[in-house]
Amino acid sequence: MSDVIQGDAFLFAGGYSEAVDAYDKAIQIQPSNFEAWIGKGKALRQLKKYEEALDIYNKAIEIRSDDANAWNGKGNTLNQLERYQEALDCYEKSIQIDPNYYDPWVNRIFPLDILGRHEEAKASINKAIELAPDKPQAYTNKAFHYATLKNADLAVENLRKAISLDPSSVSQDMLSSPFLDQIRDDQGFKQLIQEYA
Repeated sequence: MSDVIQGDAFLFAGGYSEAVDAYDKAIQIQPSNFEAWIGKGKALRQLKKYEEALDIYNKAIEIRSDDANAWNGKGNTLNQLERYQEALDCYEKSIQIDPNYYDPWVNRIFPLDILGRHEEAKASINKAIELAPDKPQAYTNKAFHYATLKNADLAVENLRKAISLDPSSVSQDMLSSPFLDQIRDDQGFKQLIQEYA
């Protein structure tokens, strides 16, 4: 089994430190192994080592600057570092490379809302849903968007849509997210929490 395949297996199973070790072995053998750099960036992000992950994504982009996944991963890392405008720039680059790539459309919703660019966030959500109407993440992010705008009815409606697509997509951690704080006192939201407690 190649080190990249082993790293991917560890990453999928939640063995993030082991994944980093496997990707490092692959990089030692072949320093320009793009997949190993991308995998390592993902594993470091899961370990919350965001500064290290950012360096890794930059290296991956040096190797292959036209890869939408690399730019999306860098955007996710910058988002975690609360460098929202830089994250948006990376998502834009990812979308320029592949306009039909779902992930940057759905990921850019948070920084847009945080920066007060709510209309752009809504357009991004709608584009994500157009690209992948069966993925619950767009609906949970849409719920967060409406909660930010204090529209509890639409927030709850979109959480229910996500649950209807995949009941495991809405967890207790998600329901306790600070993005939903604006609607905590809403009766419909309280009922949803009781149903899924």
